[in-house]
Order: sequence, then structure tokens, then C-alpha cells
Amino acid sequence: MQEFFDIAKTDFMDTFGGAWLFPLLAVAALWILWQEKDPTRKLLLGALPLIFLLLYWCPLTGILFMKILGENVYWRILWLLLPAATIPYGGCLLLKKLTGLRRYGAFLLCLAGIVLCGKNLLSEEWFEPSTNVYKIPQYVVEVGELLPDHVHAMVSNRVMPYIRMYNPTITLAFGRNALIWNGMEAPVYHDHMLYLEAQKEEIDLDVLIPLAEEMEIEFFVFSNNRTYLGEWEAYGYKLYGSTNDFNIYARADWSGKEPTERWKE
Repeated sequence: MQEFFDIAKTDFMDTFGGAWLFPLLAVAALWILWQEKDPTRKLLLGALPLIFLLLYWCPLTGILFMKILGENVYWRILWLLLPAATIPYGGCLLLKKLTGLRRYGAFLLCLAGIVLCGKNLLSEEWFEPSTNVYKIPQYVVEVGELLPDHVHAMVSNRVMPYIRMYNPTITLAFGRNALIWNGMEAPVYHDHMLYLEAQKEEIDLDVLIPLAEEMEIEFFVFSNNRTYLGEWEAYGYKLYGSTNDFNIYARADWSGKEPTERWKE
């Protein structure tokens, strides 16, 4: 039970933390329940947000949803709340009851409340200036310019979500869904063992390379601050290229004459 409340509280604070938008949402929903005459609007904009909150915080339904959805995505129930619809509609109901200068004053107060209770969407926390036409991190573009077409690669977690946006012919040993294996104590499958070995502070090449060769991996892209047990050259690999952030390793005998066609699958 305590574990449920810890997860629910953490997810809730991550969603609404740093802003006073949630109290504004709750007040708007209650106001709609009180003032709205149309039953459909009262249900959709007034009752449902409060019902979803009850389902979210209730241990019985919360633990059930965690079992069905998974603890990592339970917080997405909060996506069912619609602040962008509920809060403005609640404000409109307030303005509807007023006239003259009082209506203008209430409008300014509502506007100020939304501005002060919300967060700046275009802040540096969420956005950063684009440095290239691909609108992906520049370090990924630098890696993509070095990697040949049609190769099968194992890349750093920092590169993984973006590299195929730069070059879709590059196929990956893992997609971003592999991140869920972080923290796994007892790997079960072959790909689990390979991924978790690559996350270690010091990568054991005697473990990594045999596992990778079974998956026909041709290129490795790791941060250039990584350390290794063993030398790449001793396993038949060479430093293919480097950027400011990453080193790229490839088989010493790689020629590129027979490129992979996995990208067509």
C-alpha cells in the first residue's frame, strides 16, 4: 500500500510540480459542477476530472491499474485530465454570470491566474535552439556523418533515439525500449546480457564482443569517456572514427562491400 502511494505521489508531483495549475483545475471542475446546467458538459468537464483523480489516488483502483498498465506508465492516467478545456470553460461560466466592468475585471483575473499558475512552455527546460535542419542533437549528426549506410550498430543511449532520424538505413541492436532494462539484476535473455554489459562503468570486451557478434553487430558507438577491460584491437576491431563526444569502433576487416538490408524489413 505504501509503495503505491509513493509511486502515485512521485508521478503526480512530476506532472504538476512547479506550478499551481492543479488547484486551478480542481476549482474549475467544482465550479462547473455547481454552475453548468447541461448534463453532458457537467459530466465531461466537471465530473470526469474528479472521477479520474479519485481512481488515480484510490489504492484499490490504483494498484489494479498498475498491474494492468505497469508502474512505469501508471502516471499517464493523469493525461485524462484536461486542464486546457476545463479551466477555460470554468472561466467562461464565471464571465457569463457577470456584466459590465465586473466581467472585464474577472476576465483579467482569470487571465492572470492562468499565467501565474502555469509554467512557461517555451522555457529552456523544455526547448533548446535547433542547431541543424534535422532538429536533432548536433552530436548525433556528427556521429551520423561518420557511420556508413546500411550498417548494423550498437550505439550509446544518448544516440539511440535519434540516429535513424538522420540515416534510416542504419539498423540498431536496440531501440529506446531497451532503456527499461536499466537496473535489471538478473538478465534472462541474450540481448539483456549484451545491453546490460554496455551500461557498466567499465565494459568487459571479453563479454561484450562475443555477445554482439552473435547479433551480427558491425559498429559500436560509445561515449569517449568509457573505459574497457581489454583492447579493441585484440578482438579484431579498430577505432573507425571519433567526435567530440563519441568513439566509433568497427571490425578491422570491415569493407562495406556487402551492406546489410535490415532497414528494408
